[in-house]
Amino acid sequence: MKHIIRIAAILLMLCCLLVLVPTSVASAEIIQYDLKDKKGVALQTDGYDLENMTYEDPSIIVKITTGRFEETNYMVAYVKVANATQVRSTMSGNYSTDDTIGGIAMAKATNAALAINGDFFSSRRNVGYTARMGREYKNKCNGTYDVMVLDDMGNMHIILAPQKQDMIDFKAALEAEGRSIINGYTFGPGLVVNGEKQTGFVNMDNAADRAAQRMCLAQLGPLEYLCISSEGPEDPGSTGLTLEQFAELVASFEGVTNAYNLDGGSSSTMVFNRDKVNSPNNPKRRPLKDIIYFASAYQPD
Repeated sequence: MKHIIRIAAILLMLCCLLVLVPTSVASAEIIQYDLKDKKGVALQTDGYDLENMTYEDPSIIVKITTGRFEETNYMVAYVKVANATQVRSTMSGNYSTDDTIGGIAMAKATNAALAINGDFFSSRRNVGYTARMGREYKNKCNGTYDVMVLDDMGNMHIILAPQKQDMIDFKAALEAEGRSIINGYTFGPGLVVNGEKQTGFVNMDNAADRAAQRMCLAQLGPLEYLCISSEGPEDPGSTGLTLEQFAELVASFEGVTNAYNLDGGSSSTMVFNRDKVNSPNNPKRRPLKDIIYFASAYQPD
């Protein structure tokens, strides 16, 4: 009987030790960023599989693939994050300055798992809507440009050619639901809006009818995105895409709910593993005003 009791006591002690000793997963943390945070946590070296162009840790998945459409090469980065605070932006300098720096430099400075160029905002451009990391800088919408915003749930919203009051009303409706605008962009146009491919694009600053390099941000579902970059005529073996062609390409990916055209041409930049990976045979690189980037939120013990 004493032998049985002794064994039971030992087993109970072992169970207690198993409960008390933390595992490597339990001791890690997936953090929530503050709007004022300037950079993401350090990326995990063992999270990279460069042969397959992927990065993965418990908070983020990045998978990059390539393809060809209308005699043009394209690159797609699939991104899924654990929380909305991992979808971030940074500027090359103060909003009121015209400073520009390389996309690689901004991606390095923020520890971006993946980064793409933004909309090349300008404080002197007297039109559109601009917000960055919860701060609204400008609402001078005049019914010309489509606007894209990212809210505090990480959801994309595309407002078609809004006037100033339309943006005020949109922001009020969002706030009535307990939500807020984190980032807002003016370039466009919207390529897919609420699941519907758009058409009939007008030439503005987007060279709508010219075959060119293109970049867009698209959303598949909650915290799940595609960044799609197409090459241009400066890239060997590619002719470039018009906006109509680019919208067709973007809409061909299953599950795209919203997609927004960002600055293109030589501004088209996708940074992965601290290097520009899109248009690899084109040496021309334009310095940027801003990037949209995805940060890891995984902080091991």
